[in-house]
Amino acid sequence: MSIELRESERLDASYIVMVRLVNSKQSDNAANMTNLSRGGLCFVTTLNLRQGDKVDIDLPSAQPVATLKARVIWCRPQRDKFSVGAEFVEMSDARRARIIEMHRAIGTYQKMNNPSGDTQQAAAEWLSLHAEKFLAGTP
Repeated sequence: MSIELRESERLDASYIVMVRLVNSKQSDNAANMTNLSRGGLCFVTTLNLRQGDKVDIDLPSAQPVATLKARVIWCRPQRDKFSVGAEFVEMSDARRARIIEMHRAIGTYQKMNNPSGDTQQAAAEWLSLHAEKFLAGTP
């Protein structure tokens, strides 16, 4: 039995993001974000990260308009990939709240503009169209 240490609500997410290990020559790696909260996020990647690694997470994966800084809390094998939990670092409470608001706006957009069922494409569209303006002024 595991003890849930999460301090804020976990929200399901389905975005393709770009993960970059800070201070490494390792190349960027596309990853699938699976959930997020005010405190951090989970994603699936081919990178075998270690606890304490610092990563930059670009949204969207192509032509990013926002970068989230995070520290790896755990990394577990998942078939031929790794499931990673990371906590946000260097982020104000205001920006954390704005990230959650942004996620909710993306969810609404995904439901309204998703006739093909491709939620990741709808998320990428919203991020490309609105994220930069949406996050402006929240350090």
